[in-house]
Amino acid sequence: MIVRPALPSDRSYLASLLYYEQAVHRHLDWRPLLDWLGKAPFGVIEENGVIQAALACPSDPPEIAWIRLFAVGSGISPRTAWNELWQFVLEQFSETQSTVQIGAISLNGWFQGLLEESGFVKRNEVIVLIWKVTVPVPAREKLSFEIRPMTKSDLPLVTQVDHLAFSPPWQLSENGIKAGYDQAAVAMVAESADGILGYQISTAMNDSAHLARLAVLPAYQNQGIGAALVKALQVDCVRKGLRVLTVNTQADNLASLHLYSKLDFHPTGEKYPLYLFERYP
Repeated sequence: MIVRPALPSDRSYLASLLYYEQAVHRHLDWRPLLDWLGKAPFGVIEENGVIQAALACPSDPPEIAWIRLFAVGSGISPRTAWNELWQFVLEQFSETQSTVQIGAISLNGWFQGLLEESGFVKRNEVIVLIWKVTVPVPAREKLSFEIRPMTKSDLPLVTQVDHLAFSPPWQLSENGIKAGYDQAAVAMVAESADGILGYQISTAMNDSAHLARLAVLPAYQNQGIGAALVKALQVDCVRKGLRVLTVNTQADNLASLHLYSKLDFHPTGEKYPLYLFERYP
């Protein structure tokens, strides 16, 4: 059994591992998992020329390294694979960073147990809310700003909004936001003479939509900008004949929960724990 860095030549083997195996953790992200090939740390376990497991958690943005994927084949136990690859990852980080913060949003019970055994601490929960598309949509008040479609040239300023609106580990890099923009069904910004004040990016599949990102500059929060962006999205859902709109938010984000409650979103009961691991030299 060999533990080594993943190589571009591993792509087809990793694709099969991700597709066929059941013990797979995928981060909630826009970026395709195999796009992380070439970014460290990304380790694999190889045995007799066959990749049995993989673990990737590159930092992006630099303040946080999410566990992007952990996949295990049938020829090795998840615990054995995790212990080997986790040690590999920590060694990789120790060579490049003095402080390591690694995050994971666990979607599976088996993975949650491995995280806890390795010193990860539960810090929060991601909860899922749903709005069943109805007509009419809550009325939009007269606005002192414009809501318009996002353009690619907006991405640098949108990234600035994101970094001011969120603290680690929730910030996205410009590359991460671009990935969302490229896949978006609807992407909007709220803009005034002062510039871009907020934005939203949403995806859609079949008869449902998902509000994947909503952010407003701190200095302009509590002024109806976030609500206006969501209402504009709700109008779009009605126009397209969609059935539901979902959104994820943190369990302790009371302002976000209050906003969505006012806009007739309700909890689905789905909850996913956020785990963080910090290592100091």
